[in-house]
Amino acid sequence: MKYPAKIYAKALAELALKEEETRPQAGKEREIVHNFLNLLKKNNDFSGAKKIIELAQKIYFKKTGKKKIVLEVARKLNKDNKKLLWALAKKDDLIEERINPDLIAGVKIIVNEEKQFDQSVLNKLKKIFQ
Repeated sequence: MKYPAKIYAKALAELALKEEETRPQAGKEREIVHNFLNLLKKNNDFSGAKKIIELAQKIYFKKTGKKKIVLEVARKLNKDNKKLLWALAKKDDLIEERINPDLIAGVKIIVNEEKQFDQSVLNKLKKIFQ
């Protein structure tokens, strides 16, 4: 990489924050992302794009106070359970639902990839047999 992923991530997060402040100019997001990806291609750093975007997301959420909430479940949630879990989030939080059949049953909630609430059967079985 020409520049470390962390530097690219900081730049992308700052662009996103600046764009959020000037919200009336709708449609600029696509242009920013396009230009950023072109920069990565130009510097032959495109292979690290996934890592850069993940780091930028962490920086962005930390600075804005918003949350990224990942719900890991064994199978697709029904409407009632989705409503209940979505009630935990604020308006601008990002919620991602992942299906992980290894959990057997239950749910694992991960907030900003830092805090974790694990109420899966797999976790309970691991605790029993440790």
